[in-house]
Amino acid sequence: MVTGQGQAAQIDEITNNGHTAVDVTLTDPSQLASLDSLYVVNESNVAFGTEYVDNLAAIAAAVSSGMNLIIFDRYVTDANTILPGASSIIAVRDMTDDQDVNIASGAPSSFTNGAAGSIDDDTLDGGTSSNHGYVELSSLPPGATPLLTTSDPTHIVAFTYPVGSGNVFYATIPLDYYSNLDHVAITPAEIDTLFGNLQDILCFANGTLITTARGRQPIEHLKAGDTLPILRGGTQVIRWISSSHVTAANLAQNPKLRPVRITAGALGNGLPTRDLLVSRQHRMLVRSRVAERMFGAREALISAIKLTALPGIYVDKSVEDVEYFHILFDQHEIILAEGAASESLFTGPEALKSVPTKARAELMQLFPNLTRLDYKATSAAHIPSAKLQTALVARHLKNAKAVFA
Repeated sequence: MVTGQGQAAQIDEITNNGHTAVDVTLTDPSQLASLDSLYVVNESNVAFGTEYVDNLAAIAAAVSSGMNLIIFDRYVTDANTILPGASSIIAVRDMTDDQDVNIASGAPSSFTNGAAGSIDDDTLDGGTSSNHGYVELSSLPPGATPLLTTSDPTHIVAFTYPVGSGNVFYATIPLDYYSNLDHVAITPAEIDTLFGNLQDILCFANGTLITTARGRQPIEHLKAGDTLPILRGGTQVIRWISSSHVTAANLAQNPKLRPVRITAGALGNGLPTRDLLVSRQHRMLVRSRVAERMFGAREALISAIKLTALPGIYVDKSVEDVEYFHILFDQHEIILAEGAASESLFTGPEALKSVPTKARAELMQLFPNLTRLDYKATSAAHIPSAKLQTALVARHLKNAKAVFA
């Protein structure tokens, strides 16, 4: 969605990165339903286009339903009013530090070294105006990931954040200017790299959102040393994190590897806040009077596959491939995934079988106690037998009670 200069170049950015460009006007906002991403370039230095502003509610609804929104904005000043779910941000139009654009601390490697190429602290430097201002780091919306800054690391030039099932990317870079000419400092090829790599970021942001000390973050962005709040109170530091990718061929050969989808709200009390995909044996925390009557404690950890007896929870056969992540702390913990209480990796012998061989060897080096014959893992909450888990879920189903009350 753009008018005037550079429109053909913006189409090139889309098609050069393997996507299909559609020329959008918003006189009929229903067309948003057919888009994977809405690409908006505001080329005005004095305002934001009325076509966009007049349809902001429809755009916000489309993002919440899963569309990605990509905005490059020259004006900057009204960012808090034109970005869905970001009314708290403080945006400053400022051209005094417009020649230096750096990689933000913690920007994911898929952005700096993605499929479209590499971006470093020099890639976007030296333009006529490499940026038209910034958003203050402390004002970013929940779950935001800073990507680019000025020379001041608290002045954010580009960031992404989740809204419902979709994601927003915002940048103060006048992309239309550099797309439209072979500038000596910033070339169309470098713009293609920026545009291509931000597509990868948006895909990653569609992964499970984990509550961290920095807000909700895509699990793919977490690393050892990150701090997460835990359900029993306080925080814990991630000691180890790994993942295993299950291909379409693997899923076809072994259907038990297919993930369980827990749809938004299926656990009760609006949880999870978005659809959550977990492996079949991954356990979710149940908190209810039914559990208290059965086990003498209100909380119990129940395997996702057992929860599929409940409405809105099922083995998702439509998933073509999946990447499962394993997070380990000094002890078994309950963390928040899409707002729902869920376990970290439990180091019992059966759970460790889910960890790939190479990663398991790394884990044993980090935690040598796991190799001891007398080692016994301690769970963060009661784990009933498989038979009792089935009985617990059946009682909830019979009495139409939320499993997290």
